[in-house]
Amino acid sequence: MDALDDVFVADAVTHAYNQTEENWRVPEWAEPIAEVGVGLEQSMPDRYERTPESFLGDWPVENTENALFRESQTDFAVFHPQSITVFHDGLTALEKAEQFAERNPTRGAAFASIDAVGLDDPQAELTRQVDMLDPHGVKVYPSYWESDGTHHPFEMDDPEVAFPLWEHASDLGLDVVAVHKAFPFGAAPMDSYEVGDVEEAANCFPDLNFEIVHGGLTFAEETGWQIARHPNVYVNLELTLTEIATTPDSFVDAMQDLLFAGGKQAVDSILWGTGCPHFHPQLLLERFWEYDFPEMESFSGSFELTQEDKEKILGENLMEAHNLDKDEILAGIEDDQYSDAERADEPWSTTDFEVAAR
Repeated sequence: MDALDDVFVADAVTHAYNQTEENWRVPEWAEPIAEVGVGLEQSMPDRYERTPESFLGDWPVENTENALFRESQTDFAVFHPQSITVFHDGLTALEKAEQFAERNPTRGAAFASIDAVGLDDPQAELTRQVDMLDPHGVKVYPSYWESDGTHHPFEMDDPEVAFPLWEHASDLGLDVVAVHKAFPFGAAPMDSYEVGDVEEAANCFPDLNFEIVHGGLTFAEETGWQIARHPNVYVNLELTLTEIATTPDSFVDAMQDLLFAGGKQAVDSILWGTGCPHFHPQLLLERFWEYDFPEMESFSGSFELTQEDKEKILGENLMEAHNLDKDEILAGIEDDQYSDAERADEPWSTTDFEVAAR
């Protein structure tokens, strides 16, 4: 196995949460979402777990960029603002996405994020965000809420609500629609977190690539059949990937299910996504790169996950899915503000996060 230093790493999803109580627009829904994150944080290995007080703060963009570019071997990252409407700012504010893209022009890009259900004119809001962020994609969620806590599901194949938005995204020149799936928010109904509604959107809008975020965490087999049958459907490993650090056998099972239908070819549809700084990117990078995967079974026979396959997942596939130029990115980062930075050995040491004592 070659050194990870020589591998191009592109992270498909990063954030900068604001989980403070002041940001809870609908507390009965926002608090459980925040507390689930605390529970996941407590499963992290020694030195990587942060205190609950630190984790539940308002994260500055500097924490995201420093964890990515000063504490890990990540070369490029896509920043996702969020439209989780139980939080006043969606959980990650649009202004933070704007800051990240402006502060990291060689290593970062931003997505838009739309409340596809609650807005009177989501297409107009998407146009506004395109002008604001110059994004190449848009992030949506399967659940939206009114201020009184009323829940509204969102289906990707809704001809009245979703399809006009995808058509407008295409008209605006966007390349990617990323949708949160597989991981339900608290007691929200599970139906809209399933993946079956993605395929009709992918069929009807072949010029857009559809990215299933948290793919494989649940509905892994169904997700695997999606990527095997639809060349414009991809799996983003955010959250699913944390199992490589906590329960690696479960991660292998998820990868097995994701790759069973499409076999070796389906590797090309798997995208690296850490959710940094929800999780530390270097921890996940090292665990994934060093993990010796067993022989994988597929519908068309067994195969091995090779170093080349890992390199595809870590960065090459994102370039294809997001219509980005790897050579242009590498040329841009050669002499940028992080190019001569010595990588910090201690996790979270370049951030204001407080590490939990054990």
